[in-house]
Amino acid sequence: MSYFIAEIAAALASGKLTARQHVEDCLAAINSDDGAAAFISVNSERARREADQIDQARANGDGLPPFAGVTLSIKDLFDHAGEVTMAGSKILAKADPATSDALVVARLRALGFIIIGRTNMTEFAFSGLGMNPHYGNPRSPYERDVDGGRIAGGSSSGSAVSISDKMAVTTIGSDTGGSTRAPAAFCGIVGLKPTTSRMPLAGIFPLSPSFDAAGPMTNSVRCAAIMDDIMAGGSGRTEEPFPLKGLRIAVPRGYLFDDLDAKVASDFEAALARLHDAGAIICDITIDILEELRPANTPKSIVAAEAYHIHRHLLGPDYDPYIALRIEAGQDILAADYLALLAAREQTTKAVQAITRPYDVLALPTTPIIPPKLAGLEGPDILGKTSAMVLRNTALSNYLDRPTITIPCHASDSAPVGFSLMGSRHHDRRLLAIATSAEPIIRGNA
Repeated sequence: MSYFIAEIAAALASGKLTARQHVEDCLAAINSDDGAAAFISVNSERARREADQIDQARANGDGLPPFAGVTLSIKDLFDHAGEVTMAGSKILAKADPATSDALVVARLRALGFIIIGRTNMTEFAFSGLGMNPHYGNPRSPYERDVDGGRIAGGSSSGSAVSISDKMAVTTIGSDTGGSTRAPAAFCGIVGLKPTTSRMPLAGIFPLSPSFDAAGPMTNSVRCAAIMDDIMAGGSGRTEEPFPLKGLRIAVPRGYLFDDLDAKVASDFEAALARLHDAGAIICDITIDILEELRPANTPKSIVAAEAYHIHRHLLGPDYDPYIALRIEAGQDILAADYLALLAAREQTTKAVQAITRPYDVLALPTTPIIPPKLAGLEGPDILGKTSAMVLRNTALSNYLDRPTITIPCHASDSAPVGFSLMGSRHHDRRLLAIATSAEPIIRGNA
């Protein structure tokens, strides 16, 4: 059975599938070798109990919310009442359990989703690799059994694997520099980064409040639209497809296309050509201000400054040494420099908005490379350079605070490649409408 939200919900509502059987199917997948690394904790008995209650209510003819029984995994930085939010760390393992759900979690639970467990992640969400020395390294489905496998991407690595391996129907992660989209691209699924202010951050352990955005990772754009609507306070709407004929797509050529893996370049250009053949207008552009600035996760950044502010009283020997090094890079950023960085970001955002106004969306490869092999990813220099490369293209959307969705554009039996569509700030639903029509073209299924 395909793990699409609407299809699973319909199967549950019709009685073709029970909530208990659905939960057991997910738990069986989690109990595989890769499931152990994808999750930090699994709500086996709680999920079974909730599933049984849903099945009984359905048998009694009781009214149920529309997504009652659909499984959901959550990244280990979202509060779930009664559980400790560790954010992938050891240092928070003895913290008090959450007394309430994060607001986006509460909204999903209110519509019937069952939380199957808490997914593994980069400690404190501060890397694009998705590796975790405390809880293991989730691996991309691609060449998983070859030479130790490949990274799943970060920071929401376990979340992405939970979807690619049918451990849950849908998941939520966070995206500060690409943390939903890079893992989605590396695991062959859809990932959405919304406009930052669209999703409430209450009950989510922060990395950088100026950049953090909670977002869904799913098996389709329609699933992402359902999740986005619920997380933003809606009832789970999808979007009608936006006409592709005449759609104006800008391709920001320049540093975002430097040093692309040959597979990434080939698959991206092929998908772009399919969109052109479907009637979209493709325009190559150069955004000079971005070529000069090249915003990404640099050591002296807004993200580093805010991360250090959050962690300065917690830092200690129990941190992942690489993550601690990244956080410590923010300790010497002066208040005046921090304010200047904020001002520069706002100025750049306005300038790029003016340049890109004639276009409906921007298109770019989600990541410049296919998932790197885990073997050899050791030492701060290699980890830092690899993470920076993974997040180079995704970080742009965070810096500009523009909604962006990644859609797989590779053949199913080949290395995963993500195709990103970037919309205009605060126009998230329009982006989802465009992505709904573009998805089969990008995937090559039309």
